Amino acid sequence: MYPECLRIGSFAIYWYGVFVAAGVLLSGSIFQRQSLKQGYSPQLVSSLLFWLIVWGLIGGRFLHIVVHAPYYYRRPFDIIRIRNGGLAIEGAVISALIFVNIYSRIKRFNLREMLDIIALATPLGQAIGRIGCFFNGCCYGRPTEFFTGVRFPFSPDKLHPTELYYSALYIVLFIFLRELFKRRLKPGIVFSFYLLGFAFIRYVVDILRGDLVLTFVGLYATQIIALVLFIIGIGWLISILSENR
Repeated sequence: MYPECLRIGSFAIYWYGVFVAAGVLLSGSIFQRQSLKQGYSPQLVSSLLFWLIVWGLIGGRFLHIVVHAPYYYRRPFDIIRIRNGGLAIEGAVISALIFVNIYSRIKRFNLREMLDIIALATPLGQAIGRIGCFFNGCCYGRPTEFFTGVRFPFSPDKLHPTELYYSALYIVLFIFLRELFKRRLKPGIVFSFYLLGFAFIRYVVDILRGDLVLTFVGLYATQIIALVLFIIGIGWLISILSENR
């Protein structure tokens, strides 16, 4: 669409990076404020936030490269070029979860409670980041005559603006999780519903994607990962609800 935000000579700042950075800042702010409110030390919160961002970026980039392996096989130098797009949110979620699990054992904080805070903070950042995808022209949908269709410069047909579908649904997910969080439920329940909601959104909206390649099972790789996360979310929720019965 309009990928460049600003150009100074040969150096360009892309809208994708601007919106992703804005999303990270917003989610980080929510996480920090809520963590401090829950009684965690500023040192732990700052350290945890820093490494969550680092591992989220690493995991997101790694999975994106894996999913688009044929492209990066032909263009290996593009692996390090992330200013104009190229992060898979499932990879960011998975790598961040692995890190938090390990870090909770080292720092001895309540893993479930912390995951709830992370779950509350994440969807708004995802929503903003997807707007960056829209400006970048990536993650687009299939041709459509539906009224929401958008004409992208590279296509003669109107396409589903799947980036904006993701964004709107992530905002709905945030509102839902915020209401759950206010109810002071068992630690881990908010996170369970984040996994379920995120996986559901990803699986359903991906049906409309026009830039992904089907696997041999007839699903996109991102949909397979979404199914796995959905199953994990159900298992996590059942294990919490079945405790102390």
